Amino acid sequence: MNGDGGFSWTLQELSTAKRYGLGLVTIVFHDGFYGNVRRIQKNRYGARYFASDLTNPDYGKLADAFGIRSARAYTPQELAGVLADAVPANEPILIDVPVGEFPSPWHLIHEGVPRPAPLAPDAHLVQRAGV
Repeated sequence: MNGDGGFSWTLQELSTAKRYGLGLVTIVFHDGFYGNVRRIQKNRYGARYFASDLTNPDYGKLADAFGIRSARAYTPQELAGVLADAVPANEPILIDVPVGEFPSPWHLIHEGVPRPAPLAPDAHLVQRAGV
């Protein structure tokens, strides 16, 4: 489970999963940014963004290139359904989950960091194209 920024550093592991027949379920929450870097640029530097945007591959085609299955989920319910099929299949799969902005996790990690203002409900969900 990774964001698209972190996943781009380790995507070669899809080759390892395919080669050794590992039942690896890879979930990529993709928003098109290095999320934590962008959040810092927004909050500390007045939304002056620099080098935090990503140009992502088509994750379905990427999975095809490695010879593994892929799926896309737009909602928590869709993701649960994909996972219910993927885990017992015991083969590599790349699951693409398009998302919007996530709330900051830092208050959970570092003591004394104030809780951020909440995002609108379901702000992290994106609409399916053509809907």
